[in-house]
Amino acid sequence: MSLVSPPASVKPGLAQGPSPTAHLPSWLVATVERPAFPWSTSAILLAALPLCVKSPVGFPQLIQLPCFAAIFGGSGYMIQAGDPLNGAGTTTAWSLVYLFFNGRKAFASRRPGPMALSSLVAAQAATFGWYYFGQD
Repeated sequence: MSLVSPPASVKPGLAQGPSPTAHLPSWLVATVERPAFPWSTSAILLAALPLCVKSPVGFPQLIQLPCFAAIFGGSGYMIQAGDPLNGAGTTTAWSLVYLFFNGRKAFASRRPGPMALSSLVAAQAATFGWYYFGQD
């Protein structure tokens, strides 16, 4: 009797199932798996610093903008480093924290700058939250 080895194309181990993002829209996966969105949000928050100093009505406190910009920059780095799930979770969580502290104040001020920042962060929270919580 001779021993028969399995064909080279068959590898022992667990069967691979479908991707956890298979049911998500392809545009969502493509958007979240690139760091452009959190990095651009970070840049926009930093660009809003002079507006926050000049007329702070409706804007976050001066120390909050660079802190949130650094956090969104770090979550973009997580995505760039190959961990889009944790980057999306971090982006979602800190976007919701931003909205909790600043969303109501921004919309109560009825000024376009603070409302635009809060709307951008809300869109980011929705996009990355859909990806994060939509995993199988």
